[in-house]
Amino acid sequence: MIYSWALAKTSESTPDKRRILAFVAGGLLPDIPTYLFFVLHTFILGSSQQQMWNVLYFDSGWSPFITLSHSLLLWPLLLLIASVFKYKILQYVSITALLHITMDFLVHHDDAYRHFWPLSNWKFLSPISYWDPAYYGYWVSLSDTILIILLLTWISFYYKTKKAQWSIGLLLGLYVLSALIPFG
Repeated sequence: MIYSWALAKTSESTPDKRRILAFVAGGLLPDIPTYLFFVLHTFILGSSQQQMWNVLYFDSGWSPFITLSHSLLLWPLLLLIASVFKYKILQYVSITALLHITMDFLVHHDDAYRHFWPLSNWKFLSPISYWDPAYYGYWVSLSDTILIILLLTWISFYYKTKKAQWSIGLLLGLYVLSALIPFG
């Protein structure tokens, strides 16, 4: 989401709010089913984290939604439709969703997505992971956090209102704190 926000800020000298929101939404949308899955199983159903992430995540009613939200078939199709009908906002959402999915493609090993489902169950098992220490998770996560801190700092120069500065400052603080907390 932060990468998409930064992309929105760099691709035009003064992008409008709707365009920025479309970029951010595209960066967020692929993970919405996972967030809903997490909230439902953690706070409502009381599933253990081990059962939730090792079993249910891969084999439950949520799996098709999580898989489709990371589809390298669905998002390009939406981008094509948006381009044909000149729906700029949907184009921005689709492009940044594809950016998100591409980044996920590169940093998921054991939890890799089936990006071409239902046509194929193939998964790319990346040699690196954004979380798993067995696949350089500490270094990938730390690199990501540092890059996000730099991007948020850079983005903060574009916003002049106190509300925006406080919001970005809060995000920056959370990322700095996460960089200081020992991994795993």
